[in-house]
Order: sequence, then structure tokens, then C-alpha cells
Amino acid sequence: MKNRDRIAYTVAHRKAFRQVEKQLLGHNTIRSLFHDLDKVFLYMLFDYKKVHEFHRAHAGHHIVKARTHADRVQMVIDWECARFTKPDKPLNARDTLKKFYPEYTDEVLPVIEELGL
Repeated sequence: MKNRDRIAYTVAHRKAFRQVEKQLLGHNTIRSLFHDLDKVFLYMLFDYKKVHEFHRAHAGHHIVKARTHADRVQMVIDWECARFTKPDKPLNARDTLKKFYPEYTDEVLPVIEELGL
């Protein structure tokens, strides 16, 4: 099967996302059920890089698309849980903001603080 390792990586990340979301919010949202699910299916059909770029350009929980408070909450949870399943992404949400997206501090830091991170 195409991109088998990427699919396993994404499935593990989805599970961690739901666990961290429940820990931070006290419940899981409908959005968490669909978090990165597009990637699981698209990886079966397309090249990893194309799927990755498509997802980042269209998913509301990524910085370029996050417009609402709910989008930003999902984005912060995504950043926070990445370190649990993604060896290439060891930072927590606060450190991810500081290192990669400091220009978004005014928009995102309040969400990080709201979530107690």
C-alpha cells in the first residue's frame, strides 16, 4: 500500500490529538473525529508531499487557514500533541508558537493560556 508509514504516523497522531483534546477541554469535539482524516485516505492515492501541501493549505487547524477561535483551539491542540507521536516535532504548543510562528503571538498566545498550557 502506498505511504503505509505515513498512514500509521497519522493514525497515531489522530489518537494522540483526541487524548490531548479530552484532557484540555474535558470532552472531545466533533472536529476531533475528523482531524487529519483526509490525510489517511489521500495517502492511499497520492504522493506524500502533494497530500501534505494540500492538507496544510485547506485544513482549518493550520495557521494559514485558522480564522476562528475554534480553529485556533484545534491548532494549539495539534501543536501540543505532536510531540507525543512525531519525533520530528518535539516542541509543545507554546514553544512551537515561539519558534515557528512568533508573528501570530497576539492571536494564539491567549488560546494557549486559556487551555492552561
